[in-house]
Amino acid sequence: MEEKKFAGVVVNKKTATLNRIFYYSLPPDLAVAVQLGQIVEVEFGRQRLEAIVVELTASVDWPAEKIKPLRRIINAQPLFGADLLALSHFAADYYLCSWVSMLQAMLPAGMYLTGKMPRAQMQRLVALSGKVEAARGAKQKQVLAALQAAPGGVLSYTDLQAQTAASYATVRSLAERGLVQLREEMVWPDEPAMLAPTALERCLSEEQAAVLAQIQQNFNQAGSLPKKPVLLHGVTGSGKTEIYLRLAEETRRAGKQSIILVPEIALTPQTVRVFQQRFGRGVAVLHSGLTGAERRAAWLGIAQGRYDLIIGARSAIFAPTPNLGLLVIDEEHEASYKQDNAPRFHTRVLAQERCRLTSAGLILGSATPDVETRFRAQQGEYLLCEMPHRLGGHLPDVQLVDMSKEFRDGNNSIFSRILQQKLYSNWQAGRQSLLFLNRRGYESFVSCRHCGYVVECPHCSVAMAYHIGDEAVKCHYCGQTLPVPSRCPHCGSAAIRFFGAGTQKLAEAVQKLLPQARIARLDRDVTEQRGRYEQVYQAMLDGQVDILVGTQMIAKGLDFPRLTLVGVIAADIALHMPDLRSGERAFQLTCQVAGRAGRALLADGQVGEVIVQTYQPESDILQAAARQDYAAFYQQEILRRKLAAYPPFTALIRLVISAEDLALAWDIGRKLAYQLQMGLEQAGAVDTVQYWGPKPCAKAKIKDRHRLQILLKGDDLTRMRAIVRQAAAALHLPKQANLAIDVEPLNLL
Repeated sequence: MEEKKFAGVVVNKKTATLNRIFYYSLPPDLAVAVQLGQIVEVEFGRQRLEAIVVELTASVDWPAEKIKPLRRIINAQPLFGADLLALSHFAADYYLCSWVSMLQAMLPAGMYLTGKMPRAQMQRLVALSGKVEAARGAKQKQVLAALQAAPGGVLSYTDLQAQTAASYATVRSLAERGLVQLREEMVWPDEPAMLAPTALERCLSEEQAAVLAQIQQNFNQAGSLPKKPVLLHGVTGSGKTEIYLRLAEETRRAGKQSIILVPEIALTPQTVRVFQQRFGRGVAVLHSGLTGAERRAAWLGIAQGRYDLIIGARSAIFAPTPNLGLLVIDEEHEASYKQDNAPRFHTRVLAQERCRLTSAGLILGSATPDVETRFRAQQGEYLLCEMPHRLGGHLPDVQLVDMSKEFRDGNNSIFSRILQQKLYSNWQAGRQSLLFLNRRGYESFVSCRHCGYVVECPHCSVAMAYHIGDEAVKCHYCGQTLPVPSRCPHCGSAAIRFFGAGTQKLAEAVQKLLPQARIARLDRDVTEQRGRYEQVYQAMLDGQVDILVGTQMIAKGLDFPRLTLVGVIAADIALHMPDLRSGERAFQLTCQVAGRAGRALLADGQVGEVIVQTYQPESDILQAAARQDYAAFYQQEILRRKLAAYPPFTALIRLVISAEDLALAWDIGRKLAYQLQMGLEQAGAVDTVQYWGPKPCAKAKIKDRHRLQILLKGDDLTRMRAIVRQAAAALHLPKQANLAIDVEPLNLL
């Protein structure tokens, strides 16, 4: 085996000129100790910088006498395995970001490439030493007796104190005499001892069994080669989770680990509960709702192979599993799998690459797959497995209600007449209902009826929403809160009125409609309180809530046996947003929230009911959603995309320039457009790649920064990335401005 004499490192600086590997020699005292993925200190010019070891080699194409020695190891425990280092390099190249920013994104919040780590939760242990000597005093005798009775002669100091009431001075005295030993160990996250005994496997339906066999055959045939990704397209309630469970259990029996990704942090507790009840011990959780100590303990435990299964939101794709065998992305269509801030990666793309690197199996599950995912499955890139039938019941009956007709008939309520009737009868029958409105707050905007002025955020070009509890208007982008104006700031009129409705107002309205009903609300404002989601979720399970009101976080993944009625209050909100995916999102949201109804067949044979309120009941998208007809929606949508030459038939790259000075933003935008034009001409791509802009973004100002965008469209993403990379490098961006590059953007606003 060749001796490794040099280390290739990535320095912890995000400057574009430093976005490459630098080589350092290994001093004799470090040659054996240095490992891939460690944080080390290097001399860089006159600075001493942290760096990440990404390569170890016996030789370099550089004169050895000109190579500086590596100074020291900062973290002996490697932070990244070989697969994560390779994934970070791929992601940085694909998404046109710095390698070091991608590496930092792979670490949980609170852990840094500087070597700084959150303090781990430690517990003090007291153990018998084996030395035999008489104790001095009653307390010392009690301590020794308790330790002798304990398994392995070891107790935590907390347990020992509870049993004997001995002070730490007593224990320390025994330690000084060599009768006991004191040591510390990390406290790992709680295991599911509080849950019910491990649940038995459910019997598979014929449809589930066929799909499971199809997936197993696909994975087993691959051998050590990359396995073909699987798109598991199953309607809501078809039993996709049981397929995930079976595959994860097989993976554990093979001595490998599984990662299960969910789109929302809020859904993590429910998913954890399901898998813990089946798996018992060995389940780790990774998401941003944990404390720093909890995240570090989970991360280290995963790296050491303590856990067979890891569950989390988007960032759990980077869990440091030493032996990954299975990766599942549940609700794969969700936009939350795309990161909005740098580095702007899509979890699905990185999951596919990580599974290629590790020969793990990849499952993409959804009742309403992303149009591009479904297209790739039909092109043969993914194995398509379908489950079109709901287990133990029928899909809910869906009815579209024309709210313009309701208004013409004299009904000015938030609720249509049929929804009012259904809510009342459902409550009387002791069943649960869900009301979905994808807008939080009380009123959606505040306006002057005299001149039409709308109260906008002073820092962002968006309307502020009224929140009744705070008696204030709030910006949902920067968080700015202002008192509600009593007079119009523009014309001085007192005709200030509130328009639209949010979840706060909806909850108040349904409480007035059914004063004795127990109402709960779930949206971002509510779940800011730690543990609040779990409380509401458990209350729904226990039947302590009659009607649940919420935003899109209640539209997916939830499974409540008593829930038989769903009301979609304003299905039009997402339908005509200025975005190429607005129709797709409207269809997905409507289908997903409708799928919460009637998931368990009740004794009286009650079938779930869904009332969709809309001002456009003739919309082909809503019509398809009402029928739960994905095939019809897909055929219409893929034709629209083809005619407009949008993804998946082309690729997009979005460039957003932002600055506090609008003139500076325009100046940079014009220079960038010039560089792009030059790049297109040099690459001979003028006829195959188009670009538009610079022009103001739909939300032209956020947090006091003016925003312009340039959008590129073409059929060769590799060539487009090369042109953008070259143009950005030639731009010489001033410190006052920022350029955000979004490869394959989901949000064009």
